[in-house]
Amino acid sequence: MKKKILILVDMEGCTGIIDMRQYDFCREKMIEETERVIQSIEACEEAEIAVADCHNDGKNIVRYFSNKGYSCYEHIWSIQNVEKYDCAMLIGFHPKNGEEGFYPHTLRADVDELFLGEKSIGEVGLLINWLAGHGVPVVFVGGDSAVKKELAGYECVFYASNATRVELSDKGSSSEQISLSASKSLLDRMTPYVKYALDSLGEIKLCYDVSAMKVKLIGENYYKWMPQELFSTEKGMVVFPDTERFIQSLLPFCEFLNIAEEYQRVRIHYLVRKIKISGICVEKDRKGNELLNQKDWRALSDEEIGYLYSRLD
Repeated sequence: MKKKILILVDMEGCTGIIDMRQYDFCREKMIEETERVIQSIEACEEAEIAVADCHNDGKNIVRYFSNKGYSCYEHIWSIQNVEKYDCAMLIGFHPKNGEEGFYPHTLRADVDELFLGEKSIGEVGLLINWLAGHGVPVVFVGGDSAVKKELAGYECVFYASNATRVELSDKGSSSEQISLSASKSLLDRMTPYVKYALDSLGEIKLCYDVSAMKVKLIGENYYKWMPQELFSTEKGMVVFPDTERFIQSLLPFCEFLNIAEEYQRVRIHYLVRKIKISGICVEKDRKGNELLNQKDWRALSDEEIGYLYSRLD
């Protein structure tokens, strides 16, 4: 009987990616890494494989793999009947916010930290726990080498898909050399890791943490604007009963954050415009300089924005 395997794919931790501004190139690397993992699985055994695109809107690689005959999902919130899968693999993942490594963040720029109970987790920890709740073990994780730190206590095979990039960077290689060599490394080195992960499936013990999920956002205004009929807040965090409910609410939660971020962006845009028109050098004011140049604009509170406007009077 064929194993049913779910592959969840992010972008930042894919081999060869060194500049997220080059979207088309990054998308190609995301496709390439997913194809290599699929090839590695199919070289080991027959399997029914599904691909979930977990980067941004989830529309980066879905059409490509759908055209190749694979079941595909646009992000995790669209995955149906999760419990039907025998195992899952996570590839292309990045470190959580505040950690070392390439492009560390947790879900979005306006999320400061994510907690499962009292434990700070990243996207990898979130997905492993969510899948465990459906009886699906994660057997393989590929991504930035810094992600390994987040896997403490989890039983799965880890493959540092940026290992060659780090090695070559230390040797002063060019970006092009790093990208090409890293891709070659993936071909040469990944298959044994995937095989070992599949062979280890029966040895993995699932452990689902039923604790509440808590989200710490980057700015206090987000909590003021939070629709209380949709989301609960407590002690400066947005609280969800458990991982499953968090995943179920993730799409509307992100939609709210998109609206809040755009509102804040418009406020800051017009503030900066007024500063330029007035000709007043707010930056000569120590506090004004700190707010304008040393703090993420998403995190500016109403009081701080009000202070900057007061300097224009």
